Amino acid sequence: MRDPLQLALQDLKARVFANVVLAPRTHVRIGGPAEWLVEPLTESAVQQLVRVCRELGRPLRVLGGGSNLLIDDAGVRGVVMELGALNRVVRDGDRLTAGAGTSLPTLLRGARESGLAGLEILTGIPAQVGGAVAMNAGTRDGETFDLLASLTVVEPTGELRVLGRPDFAPRYRDGGLAGRICVHATFDLQPDDPKRIYQRFRDSLERRNATQPVTERSVGCVFRNPGEDSAGRLIERAGCKLMRVGGIQVSGRHANYFVNDGTGTCAEFLKLVELVRDRVRREFGVELELEVVRWTAG
Repeated sequence: MRDPLQLALQDLKARVFANVVLAPRTHVRIGGPAEWLVEPLTESAVQQLVRVCRELGRPLRVLGGGSNLLIDDAGVRGVVMELGALNRVVRDGDRLTAGAGTSLPTLLRGARESGLAGLEILTGIPAQVGGAVAMNAGTRDGETFDLLASLTVVEPTGELRVLGRPDFAPRYRDGGLAGRICVHATFDLQPDDPKRIYQRFRDSLERRNATQPVTERSVGCVFRNPGEDSAGRLIERAGCKLMRVGGIQVSGRHANYFVNDGTGTCAEFLKLVELVRDRVRREFGVELELEVVRWTAG
């Protein structure tokens, strides 16, 4: 008998693939296969997919740019949804509305060319709009929700809803969506000279390149900063820089980044996490919490 999920997926306006290895779709290049990978072509297809997975009791995960994601070596069951087809950007005065699958670099470039400022605070983040919203992605200059005017989301029930500022509940590296899936985001920006916008963009990018291993395979910051302290500072002072497990190593440029030499596995990454945690705990009495998102096989 054929899987009911497989039958339901055939009715979607979407690209559907079985048993797709996810490692190449993540920045750190780690992760086993997804049982099903689905790329909806419309908002309605997203709604339908959410309803199908809910009715059949099958797991549903959303994969954006994969920049802060660690996936189990065994892969994941159920459906992984990619929203890359929802990538349209529309201007309305000083606002830009972008589909969840729009990459941040593309959005930043469009804003600059339109003479709209503000998005420079997100320079260098290798994410899509939907992921940036879900994680409230940011830099030392600001966070995604600092710029948001409204969100169009799909509720866990499959209903489409527009959220305004009073509905937002963001936290540090958490958009507070409570199971909702962002399909469009509207950013409130300010008119400015494209040359000045570009200079701020360049300055921010140079700072980021000087302090972070942006060209290497990583998940970004591994641990949350504990209070007012810096996780990277604690890891470095605990003597963990360049500590290695298999193909995964603590970066010599920024100690809160673990980099993959191309051979690393999720199991090695997690072992290094525990070694670093234990060293920091013994040296400073601080328990580091993961910032990276984990997908387990279950």
